[in-house]
Amino acid sequence: MRRIALPLAAVVVVAACADDPVQPTPARTAHASLAVAGAPQRYVVDFNGPRRNDFAARVSALGGTVDFISDGGGFATVSGLSAQAVASLGMAPGVSSVFEDVVIELSAARSLGELASANVSDVAAVEPASIANPAASFRHAYQWNMRAIKADAAWLQGNLGSPTVTAAILDSGIDYDGYDMNGMVDLARSVSFSTSDNALINAFFPGRNAIDDFNGHGTNVATQVSSNATLFAGVNSRARLMAVKVFGASGTGTVSAGLAGLIWAADHGADVANLSLGLKGGLDKAGSGQFVGITNRVFNYAHRAGMVVVVASGNDGLNLDNDGRTFAAYCESPHVICVSATGPTASGSASTGPWTNVDAGASYSNTGRNSITVSAPGGTVAGYVTSVCARHAAFPAGQSISFPCNAPPGFFAAIGMAGTSQAAPHVTGVVAQMIAKYGKRQPSQIKQMLLNGLDDLGPPGPDDVYGAGRVNLLKALSQ
Repeated sequence: MRRIALPLAAVVVVAACADDPVQPTPARTAHASLAVAGAPQRYVVDFNGPRRNDFAARVSALGGTVDFISDGGGFATVSGLSAQAVASLGMAPGVSSVFEDVVIELSAARSLGELASANVSDVAAVEPASIANPAASFRHAYQWNMRAIKADAAWLQGNLGSPTVTAAILDSGIDYDGYDMNGMVDLARSVSFSTSDNALINAFFPGRNAIDDFNGHGTNVATQVSSNATLFAGVNSRARLMAVKVFGASGTGTVSAGLAGLIWAADHGADVANLSLGLKGGLDKAGSGQFVGITNRVFNYAHRAGMVVVVASGNDGLNLDNDGRTFAAYCESPHVICVSATGPTASGSASTGPWTNVDAGASYSNTGRNSITVSAPGGTVAGYVTSVCARHAAFPAGQSISFPCNAPPGFFAAIGMAGTSQAAPHVTGVVAQMIAKYGKRQPSQIKQMLLNGLDDLGPPGPDDVYGAGRVNLLKALSQ
């Protein structure tokens, strides 16, 4: 994922009068740490059968703490153990193995361009129309991505999704009451498996829900799936979102948090889950059998629960079919829909267009005929996937942190991102609409119907770049 904040000063407002460009909002800057210093090492415990009732007591006696436990996934995470205690726990009855948790990242790169805020005092004039037709949202003209998948045509036929369908967003959280997200997120079923942002919340935003997004990635992803379409449209404007926070502001998380989040989503009624995350370059299968085994177990659990799982293919520019020794997390996991990215080859402006060849395969995207299920707009440097920027996104600047997206009331800042992280939520949004129309708890059938309603853009049949084809919302809902 690459991201850049876009200059979106309002030039034409709803009332058809011109505004002067608004100067960039001064960045709010303070000293704080993006990571929790001295955080204990976390370990994953793989059970070799039903969990023993004395497991938590045994961990406690060894000086550790059970952070998460799942009977469905057959694993637990523990922290605070010495090397000797880890060895002892590995020999305990009912335990198959104990191994260090694996770090996963969204992206280390953060690229801020010129940032401007636009006055949205007149946005209320478009809000009623955008509820019925998301193409009437304030900045939909910038959303080449929604037009590429024929979302506009589907909306005009009344396909807006359903509030009875829930999409879980396993990511860095969601700016849950900001523009486009207000009222879309089910806070009662949302959860955070990351504690690294607690210091930021306590220092700067006391009282905020722990699922708030201090990175910006999760909000950008979520708004592609479903949005109230005040400023930017999502594929849905009625589907509900469940924030499952597994990354903090730094964009770093752990495999165990991601797997725990997937189980949470399945157990709490999510119909589809979006995982715009993974292990950069995959994982060498040699010596990692426990990780692969637990991962497969969890994804099978989600499938049995009736949840569709959509994953990003990754941004390494690799053909995933070429290295059988590498576990391509999570495209090799059972039952998933693995998504590659498309995006413009050229444009007059990356933010405002016009854009050329929006269906070209993105050069950074991982590919592979046997690995990629479908493709979707992910963006390029010639055309980003835009959204409102999470207001509390914390950008490190030396020893300080700035909050450049925290615009004053009545203003907003927009951000553009590009990556398979952005491609996956377009598919998740299409799947959410399909579930609303065709029914819940049939993940295999929904996946097959998705494959039946694509635009086959490459050579006939599955190919390396597009998989079976690029998603098309109108076709997916016309079966």
